[in-house]
This record gives sequence, structure tokens and C-alpha cells, in this order.
Amino acid sequence: MKKPIEFPRIAFTICILATAFYMYEFTLQVSLGVMTNELMQDLSLNAASLGLVSAFYFYAYTPMQVPAGLLHDRFGPRRTLTIAILICALGALCFSFSTTIVHASLGRFLMGIGSAFSFSGALMLIARWFPPQHFAVLSGFAQLMSSVGAIGGEVPLAKAIHHWGWRHSMLALGLFGIALALVVWWIVRDFPNEQQPESTAHQHHLETNILLKFKLLVGNAPAWWIAAYSFLIWAPIAAFAGLWGIPFLVSAYHLSTESASYACAAIWIGIGIGSPLSGWISEQLERRCAVLATCAALGIIASISIIYCTVSMPLLYLMLFLLGLAGGGQSLAFCVVRDNSHPKNIGAAIGLNNMATVAGGAIVQPLVGYLLYLNWDNVMLGNTPVYNATDYRMGLLMIPVCYMLAAIVSTCCVKETYCKQQYAY
Repeated sequence: MKKPIEFPRIAFTICILATAFYMYEFTLQVSLGVMTNELMQDLSLNAASLGLVSAFYFYAYTPMQVPAGLLHDRFGPRRTLTIAILICALGALCFSFSTTIVHASLGRFLMGIGSAFSFSGALMLIARWFPPQHFAVLSGFAQLMSSVGAIGGEVPLAKAIHHWGWRHSMLALGLFGIALALVVWWIVRDFPNEQQPESTAHQHHLETNILLKFKLLVGNAPAWWIAAYSFLIWAPIAAFAGLWGIPFLVSAYHLSTESASYACAAIWIGIGIGSPLSGWISEQLERRCAVLATCAALGIIASISIIYCTVSMPLLYLMLFLLGLAGGGQSLAFCVVRDNSHPKNIGAAIGLNNMATVAGGAIVQPLVGYLLYLNWDNVMLGNTPVYNATDYRMGLLMIPVCYMLAAIVSTCCVKETYCKQQYAY
């Protein structure tokens, strides 16, 4: 009888540390959502310029995804993650001392560069330290940690900003990042000792030939379709939960900023539950596409209810939670990527998918801000522009549209893998 696989304790420790970085970068990513008024006042910003500052994170994050995967493949996650965390911390420190839109944008840009390595690094370590059948659930656990980080970037950070101000709060996040980088360097290892890569000339060529990896990636058509789905399923989360959801709830539902941050936390709780749950359901059904389409359908129902129906508070919390469950499709998409990727190119393939995922923030966040600016009727509260619920509804129209397109792509275009690897590992 075959003995059950036992995992060394270090494997779980490494997995937790890698996902802790993902948690940290999500705290940085969504942090602007709870300091919109303070930033507009202190840095003399309007909705369009605030959306631009926020998007600088994604302007760095998005194009760095494929290079990050290639660098993980080439140098190993231990080195790349340590350096990336330090870059994130530097960005947080720079942002905390910013006095102009240029300084604030630079800080966000540095955060984006470092954060680009977080999720792909975590998934790569999971793929190396655990068998393939555990990948769906553990990648969902990684997404759960991102939800914890997002909640930390909204509810506790809102309280910290209320007591100590946004500058001191961002300074504390920068110092935390430095400490995390030291721990990752000390503990994380790239491979289990018994699974070091082969030291043949051919193996070395595959590990170091970046051009070959890029060609494998470009020719992987299923990876591009699932990347399109990832963009469409996550763009609404990046736009709503990442920046504009809290001010929308304040305007449309007459909540305080702190109460709105509690409400938006329901989205991240939904993502945290939905990510491992979608992977588990997919494994039980031995189907990927049906679960992906269901997530898109949940997004359609929830987004229309929240933005255009002005529902009661209990129903609002439920719909926000369902919106988060819809985001669980993003985590499952990475399982489809792994199913369809060559074993020597897994880092680059994950990087491509993550690039498509976060491109929603780079495109949709500033677009919403620009539409708000176009519909603004020049109402001011001191030095801060005031946007009403109608303005927000015009700007947030693309959210249900994205979910509708995601449903079409997952149903008609994404290749069903039946939860099986298409290449030998």
C-alpha cells in the first residue's frame, strides 16, 4: 500500500511566508481607498488625478508580471521575493513623505514594481514544495491571505489613519516590509533538498534560456484566453474594492468612511472564502469552466444590485459578499494556467496571467476617475471635489459589463482541462 505523502514543516512555513508578502502587497494596493479625502486635501488632487496616482501602482505592476515570472524561473523565489519586498517597503516610505503628485506617484510605482513578484512567487513555491493535486486549494489559500491584507488595508488602516494620520500609517507599513524581507531571506528556500533541478547541460539550457521560455508562452493559446478571463473577472474588484467602492458607498448609501470600509471588507471576506472554495468545488466536479462561469454570473447579479438598486443594508452586505465570491474565479484561473503550462515555463505563464489580472487596475481605476471628473458639477467642500451617487453610477458602469464578458469568455473560449495537467511534471 502506498504511503501517504508527508510534508516537512518547512514547506508550510515557506508557503505562509510567501503568502504573507502577498498579504502585505494587497494592504499597500488598496490603502488609497481609505485616504481619498486626506490625499485630495493634502496633495490638492481631484478624482482624475487621484485615480492616476493610484494607477501608477498598476503601471509598474502590470508590465512587470512576465519579467517577474522569468526572474523567478532564473534566480529562484528566495532572492527575487526578498528584493521585491524591500522595493515595496521603499515605495511605502517614499509615499509617506510625499508632498506632490509626482512624489506620491513615484511611491506607488515602486510599490507596484515590488508587488509584481508576490503572487507568482508564492504560486511557484507552492508548485515546487507540494504535489499538483494540492495546488488548487493552496493557491486559494494564497488568495485568502490577499483578502486578509486587503481587509487590513481598509478597516484597521482606516482606524490608524484616523488616529495617527496617513503619513505615519504608511511609514509603519514601510518599516514592516523591511522586517518581512529579512525573515523571508532567512527562512525561504527555493527547492526541497531532494528535488533540486537536474544539473545536465540540457536542463541548464531550459532554465536559463529566456527567449525559449517566451516563445513557449507566446504559443500557448489557452493561456491567453484564461488571461482575458482573469482581466475581466478582477477588473471590477480592482476598481470597486481597490479604490472607488468606499467613496461610492459614502455617497450613495450615506455611510461614514469607516462604516463603508467595514462594508467593503465583506468583499474581501467573500474573496477569501471563494478562492479556496472555487478550487475545491472545481476539483470535486472535475470541471474548471463551469465554476469560472458561475463566478461571473455572481458578479453580474451582485454588481447591478449594489450600484444601481440602492438595496437595504443587510442585502448590501450580502451582495458585497457575493461580489467577493465572484472574485474567487481569479484564483481558479491560475489552476487553469497551471494545467496548460509547460513545467519549465510555469513562472512566466503565471506572470502573464497575473499581468492580465492586475491590468484591470491600471485601466479601470483611472477610467472611473476620469468619468467622475467629466460628470462633476463643480461642487466643492473646502478644497475637496464632491461627487454624487449619479456620478459614481456613470463611472462604475463597466463593472457589470466586465462580468458579462467574463461569462462569455469562460463559456465559449476557455479550454476545459478537466483538472488534468496537459504536460508531464
